[in-house]
Amino acid sequence: MRRPDWYVKQVRERTSIADYASKRLTFDRRKSKPQAGDYWAPCPFHTEKSASFHIRDRQGVFKCFGCGESGDVFTLCQKLEGLSFVEAIDKLGSEAGLQPPESTPGERVAMDRRGRLLKLMARADELYRKALHGPEGRAAREYLQKRDLGPDVWAQFGIGLAPDNWTWALDALAKDGFTRDELIAVGLAKEGGRNGAIDVFRNRVLFPITDSQGRTVAFGGRALAKDEPAKYLNSPETEIFHKGAMLYRLREARELLARTKGAGFVVAEGYLDVAAFERAGVPAVAPMGTALTEDQLTLAWRSGAEPILCFDGDAAGLRAADRALELALPHLGPERTVRIAVLPPGLDPDDVFRKSGPEALVALLAHARPAVEALFERERARRGLDTPEARADLKKRLMEAAGRIAHEETKKQYLRALTDSAWRLFAPAPRAPWTPGQKGAKGGKGGWQKGPPPARPTDALKRIAGLSQDRRVEHMVRQPVDYPHVLARGGDLFAQLPIEDRELDAIRHAILDLWAESKTVDREALSHHLLAAGWETAQARISQWPPPMVRKTGESRPVPGSVPGSASENSPGAPPAGDPGTAGLGVDETLSAAELAVRDEIEADWMALLAFDVTAPLVAEEYNEMRGSNFDSDDAAFKAALDLLTSGRSVRETAILRGKAEKSHDDEPLPDDRAA
Repeated sequence: MRRPDWYVKQVRERTSIADYASKRLTFDRRKSKPQAGDYWAPCPFHTEKSASFHIRDRQGVFKCFGCGESGDVFTLCQKLEGLSFVEAIDKLGSEAGLQPPESTPGERVAMDRRGRLLKLMARADELYRKALHGPEGRAAREYLQKRDLGPDVWAQFGIGLAPDNWTWALDALAKDGFTRDELIAVGLAKEGGRNGAIDVFRNRVLFPITDSQGRTVAFGGRALAKDEPAKYLNSPETEIFHKGAMLYRLREARELLARTKGAGFVVAEGYLDVAAFERAGVPAVAPMGTALTEDQLTLAWRSGAEPILCFDGDAAGLRAADRALELALPHLGPERTVRIAVLPPGLDPDDVFRKSGPEALVALLAHARPAVEALFERERARRGLDTPEARADLKKRLMEAAGRIAHEETKKQYLRALTDSAWRLFAPAPRAPWTPGQKGAKGGKGGWQKGPPPARPTDALKRIAGLSQDRRVEHMVRQPVDYPHVLARGGDLFAQLPIEDRELDAIRHAILDLWAESKTVDREALSHHLLAAGWETAQARISQWPPPMVRKTGESRPVPGSVPGSASENSPGAPPAGDPGTAGLGVDETLSAAELAVRDEIEADWMALLAFDVTAPLVAEEYNEMRGSNFDSDDAAFKAALDLLTSGRSVRETAILRGKAEKSHDDEPLPDDRAA
């Protein structure tokens, strides 16, 4: 039914949106300007501390600059109270002292029928409650009390009983003048039996389901008989009950949420679960015997930005969690998300409340996972990850799931978070960090000082040092790929090189793994290692690196015997028998003096770079720690500091790499990429 436009206009003109909102919201006095009809308040549709909900009373409109909700006074009434448009008009009209216009004969019939059906449900609710307290309710009372649900809980949740009788409701309600057809219309009876109809609910504890105005419109029944096939039974869809658009205890949850100022509801699976949460002081709702629907999730979001979807830990609960997450994905955004809480197998919220108390139930909610974590874990658990194909499939599924999010920035953040999670899953095990004073390859505290000092910086080294941090780090990772002999001396420091680029870090780990296994590295083995670890992007990156160029003093030239861009038996990483240290120089015979000089120069340059980016910061850290000692009264401490400064002089002198390096640009090839 509808209301004529003139009446809607009259209600709007007689209603102040600020007056209506002031009874339900708390205005920010500092921000609001009543004299201008301008009001601000915390938004009732999402959780926030600041007042971003703006009301312009003279225009009769509102808008939240946090979540985007907007509309007029009718919209606000609908959203706050869960009313239809016509119900909002009539409510506001009544508050303004207006009488709705005369309905058409057809509208009056529909209104009269709806009103009568609501009266029938109210009377049925009353009779079912009385039955629980009567002689026929003994078994039901015992069942409830075994579950720690006493008379106070019966009253709080309106619990009743449908006696074990085929026509109990039909007979009882007939005495009040309600017909068989009316009982069938509201779902209390169905056709069948000798008299043409039988009760829908028999031998069940009943939970009344109410609309936004607190009127009973349906029931949910829990079987008392253990052999009953359907443990729970719910009212069917009727003229006054649309189960996919309603939530059990929604009105009560909103009231509790307003008192507790929580972040949102818990959406549980069943009636007893909701009762457990509510008794623990947590606002909770539940769908009625169906999977969570989009309309129901929207209702939950209207009352809080982050509802917790709570499911049992059995197979059915896990499937329900998957469906709910899939339902939420397209709608996720800055003010709309969910958390997922899955209970331990074999337990539901009612079990936890009865066995461990309300504190345990609240504690379980504290461990609810954000939607992005739940999504990653769901996809990770779907199949094994023991092959590159399986890992590639995981990444594909994660990207497809994130792609279903409509909000662009949220989608971007999900793609980043899921990629990070996949990287952490596939990354090599972290290596123990090297710290100053740790016993290392050279042995003892300050062992990094014992080796020979870095060579005098070459022209190539100066060019490398002039590059940006990212380009310089990439060069340092490339060197042991083409000249693995450098790892014999610098592997420990290379393991400590700070690398933010995840692909380069994966390549570094793979290099160190191969070196530890066989004391050599080559591109083919490195590619296989990266692919096996799920690092297709890192493998593609090394395949794009040009072949190495080995320089003589003052010049560069191709690796002897190699063809640029191709691999051969003389390619880098194939050391001659008995001489793993020559790997990467592409030779199959004893090195000449000139080639040995080139080898030493490459190693010295690489060590100098590591000294600057790894060792120098550690020297400074250890020396600063020593300065805290009392040198004047502690000769040993003074001598240790003096030794540190002396031994670290060559490291400090690598400042030339910064101060005197020749100008170089990031778009230039690295020195080893230059043609002869």
